[in-house]
Amino acid sequence: MSHVINDTRFVSDELKASVLSSMEDLDYQPNLIARSLRKKKTNSIGLIISDIVNPFFSEIAWSIEYLSFLEKYSLFLCSTNGNQEKEIFYINQLSEWQVDGIILISPQISTSYLKILEERNIPVVLVDNESPGCDVDVIRVDNYRGGKIATEHLVSLGHQKIACITGPFTDNPSYDRVRGYKDVLKEHGIEVDEDLIIAGNFDVISGVQSANLLLEKGDRPTAIFACNDLMAIGVIQSAAAHNIVVPKDLSVVGFDDITLAKYIVPPLTTVKQPMREIGEQALNCIVEVIKNPHKARRTITLNVRLEERKSTQMIKKKAKVE
Repeated sequence: MSHVINDTRFVSDELKASVLSSMEDLDYQPNLIARSLRKKKTNSIGLIISDIVNPFFSEIAWSIEYLSFLEKYSLFLCSTNGNQEKEIFYINQLSEWQVDGIILISPQISTSYLKILEERNIPVVLVDNESPGCDVDVIRVDNYRGGKIATEHLVSLGHQKIACITGPFTDNPSYDRVRGYKDVLKEHGIEVDEDLIIAGNFDVISGVQSANLLLEKGDRPTAIFACNDLMAIGVIQSAAAHNIVVPKDLSVVGFDDITLAKYIVPPLTTVKQPMREIGEQALNCIVEVIKNPHKARRTITLNVRLEERKSTQMIKKKAKVE
């Protein structure tokens, strides 16, 4: 039977037909574990993300899952909730399950654990992160440019007092977005006020809390650039609680362009990340490396663009007192 299933030896057409008929009658299912041990391939991929609740990660995960199915790979989805202990646990579990490759969408991953996967000959693709010195494919967007175009948009509307709500300061994408924000201010001769830069945690609650601090200042900002859409939504919620109208009294820009961004009130101006393309590139890279382990690793940088909606507008100049 095994020679018929695996086509490992010549079998006459008559015998092959007989075996296939018996398999159908018995509803025979091949032992996939035994087959994977023999072929040293499990046709499975691990996907580790830091927060399944965050639409940015879930929309990328959707793309990867859909394409994995088309490529006939099973997908193991693991969400760490930003917990490094869980991340390490899942890396070890996926390694023990002998997945053919791992896609990591997490800012916490340490170089030492990437080295362990490299020693175990498990291909890795990093998304939205980088790890110099590790032999991995990297899929990223131009976060620095994203920070620049968000801030440039606000400056073009006449805003001078522009605050920024960042992600955790250890997060590489957030760092690049803030760097772009600061550089645009400097280019326009606007002082970078560190008191207007507050670290959030990429969730709605931290957006609300950070905005509360900014909006309760005596001389509050006229615009806020939040380094992701969830925090920007939190800013809009905080503004409403303070009777501040967006965009009449406060312009808000987010980053990501999650599906929800176009449906909130007002619809959010944001920097659009190509999330489905990110997932597609990540899946393509891991499949290519699985099929050809000696393939040269590469870094793919995708572009971003501003999606202008109704949460920003031209600042109203105060009338001069004669």
